[in-house]
Amino acid sequence: MNIRNGLVASASALGLMLTSQGAGAFDMMEVGEWKVEFSGNVNGFLSDVSCESDPAGPVLSGLACGSLSGGDYDDNNVRTGLLPSWFGFHAERTEENTKYGITIGFQPGIDSGADLTGAPIDGGLGLNSTNFRQVFLEFSGTDWGGIKIGRDLGLFGSDAILSDMTLSGVGTVSDLTQGGGNTSLGRIGVGYLYADWKGQVQYSSPNWSGFSFNVAVVDPWGLVNLSGVSLDAGSFSQEGSTYGLEGKVAYAWEGDFSGKVWASFISQELKSTNPALNDEDALGFDVGAKVGFGGFELVGYYYTGEGIGSAGFLFDAVDAAGNTRDSDGMYVQGTYKIPGPGTKIGVSWGESNLDRGSADPAGTSLFETNESIVFGIYHPLTSALQLVLEYTQTEATAHNGNEAEEKAIAVGAILSY
Repeated sequence: MNIRNGLVASASALGLMLTSQGAGAFDMMEVGEWKVEFSGNVNGFLSDVSCESDPAGPVLSGLACGSLSGGDYDDNNVRTGLLPSWFGFHAERTEENTKYGITIGFQPGIDSGADLTGAPIDGGLGLNSTNFRQVFLEFSGTDWGGIKIGRDLGLFGSDAILSDMTLSGVGTVSDLTQGGGNTSLGRIGVGYLYADWKGQVQYSSPNWSGFSFNVAVVDPWGLVNLSGVSLDAGSFSQEGSTYGLEGKVAYAWEGDFSGKVWASFISQELKSTNPALNDEDALGFDVGAKVGFGGFELVGYYYTGEGIGSAGFLFDAVDAAGNTRDSDGMYVQGTYKIPGPGTKIGVSWGESNLDRGSADPAGTSLFETNESIVFGIYHPLTSALQLVLEYTQTEATAHNGNEAEEKAIAVGAILSY
């Protein structure tokens, strides 16, 4: 199986894309009774990557480049970072105390990478140069909250990726995206599970003095055999007759000591029509916190689950006999914004772990841990233009001891509008 036809990433934050609140880089235009805005970003990086493989063999689903084995190699790209370039359109109006609107987001990349083949992957994970990751309508009222129907960022893991400093940079490249693609990985699969872009019906509560919650019914997600030693949706005979469910609670506050704490869950039943395989449940939980004081900001995050997989939801979630695998991960991050120039310097460490299923042999080359450390400098040359320099070291370790290591330097810029 060509495991490179798997995982690329994106996210939204920092005012670089449209949100359901219509956050843009300039004021909305009036078009009749509608308010309309365009916003987004373009980013690009020189990426210099060194990949070291293990002569003993591969690290299946390892996210350090060189995990596929076959010898050491270097790779250079002019590429898009973790955040894809973004063109967003948002229109809204208010009528009889109800606010409603639509959002459509188009996300092109710089380097489309190789023409890869393999099982198709739904969501924002296709290795290509263009995506439409946001297509939704919404309506809301001050007293009762809001409803969103369409395709948008999932709830589980969303605060983790939106708090990731590599959202403005590149982070981990991996064998999966070393040839380009729509985005890099950042810290996806090395600290958190990718929230992805999902068809959903979501309810958002009003904001009660900083407290809020969200719950979403999500389009059924399919098992993905990224490693080659797992079952995918077809071999599991997975039914698509069950919705996923995601929810999040959060509390945020402002002031000299500002911050946010949150917790979320994800759940989906995995039904099989094959009488030789049991139905399983995918269930995950996470908790996180972000606090800021002076120019400092600290982020801490942890997730755990059974049958949720690693890197992407349901990626390598079950073994070859259909038994779920346990997984967990975490990251910690500290940044400091220098007064005056506004330059932000940061360091981030994280890892994601995948346990063996009951049918996995003790000597399996399936990855056990993907781990990375990132050092970054993010300098606002103007209010819209940011220069970026990052160094990322990623290590992948298999259950049988095989190892791969990636060292990546990225320098570039991101311009928001």
